[in-house]
Amino acid sequence: MKRNLLVIGLLLAMSLSASAQYKGFSFGFKLGPNFGWTGSTTGAAVSEGARTGFDVGVVAEYYFANNYAIVSGVNVGFLGGHYSFDNAWMDTTNLVTYSVDRVYKSTVYEIPLMLKMVTNELGSLPLRAYAEVGGGIGLAAKKVKVKDDGAENWTTTNKEFSNLRASLKIGAGAQYSLDETTRIFAGVYFSHDFINMINYISPDYCGNYYDAEGNKIGARDLKLNVLQNRIGIEVGVLF
Repeated sequence: MKRNLLVIGLLLAMSLSASAQYKGFSFGFKLGPNFGWTGSTTGAAVSEGARTGFDVGVVAEYYFANNYAIVSGVNVGFLGGHYSFDNAWMDTTNLVTYSVDRVYKSTVYEIPLMLKMVTNELGSLPLRAYAEVGGGIGLAAKKVKVKDDGAENWTTTNKEFSNLRASLKIGAGAQYSLDETTRIFAGVYFSHDFINMINYISPDYCGNYYDAEGNKIGARDLKLNVLQNRIGIEVGVLF
């Protein structure tokens, strides 16, 4: 029994020492613009185009093999979106319908967890291409700035926007080694939320229809089921 344990221990030690050459940590920083737009799983809200934002972040990479790494860190995204939905109210005789056209911007703090796959060096240059796949979970700032499209001033609200965010993420790019420890990189990514950013319309845009005296005469589904999507460009450095 002791001999078997000794053999197993030696094999484990040999395995660890053989793979140690591929292991290593890298830390760095990244930044870049993003382009965000909304989607609705029920069609209750309509995307009105993309809004530009900005990302900054701290990157941490752990190479567990020569061409594979686990990537994490902290991302701070300054995001925006533009969507519309139909609403209505009842006057003394008629049902009056109208469209709410809303623009918003929010700050999201996210922790990603990605698998990074890297090629060998391309030609004689210390240049390697990479692809990433994974996800992220984060929290949006408690207050979200909103305004109806065309309005001059922003207002803040926390009535309809969810604080919890979770997304699927993919990315690709290239990295260039300046020396044995320093690399610069540039890439693009796509992020798709799978938790609704907005579920319910705020009380200011409630779905109940009222007459001129304030009597409730009807109701509608309040759920918008709005999701955030975005494409981003990122550049950074790793040490």
